Amino acid sequence: MSSPMGDAQISSLEDVRALIAKKHSGQGIGSDDPIWMLYSLFEVFADDLSGLLRDVETRQSGERDKLKALVTESAKILSEQMQGELSRLSDTLGQIRQNVEVSSIEGLLKQQAQFSNELGDLTSKIKRNLLPIYLFTALNWLAVGALYLIMK
Repeated sequence: MSSPMGDAQISSLEDVRALIAKKHSGQGIGSDDPIWMLYSLFEVFADDLSGLLRDVETRQSGERDKLKALVTESAKILSEQMQGELSRLSDTLGQIRQNVEVSSIEGLLKQQAQFSNELGDLTSKIKRNLLPIYLFTALNWLAVGALYLIMK
């Protein structure tokens, strides 16, 4: 969509004169015409607007830089906190693993001690009953010998 003035660029009073002459079939305007006042006001307005836009761009650039610095610092702090939390978690998991290993070793030692006690009890019972076992073994051999002599 084209503007009512076409693609004309106005940057001076001569451009205004030429545009008006073009739009009005070659008729120009006098130097006392109010259009010059409007052009002057427009020029001041355009200069002020350009200045404001430059100021806004400068402020935005500064704010952008501040925001980048803030984001960078926040990311650094967050990273450090996460590293700390991960380190604490690793320490906790290591402690849990150690506790489990100690519990397992303690359990194995308790089972071994119980087995040793039971083996000791069985050994003492066998030692107490060795005389009858020796006696029954000797009687068994005597019976086998007697049976052999009878069968011969």
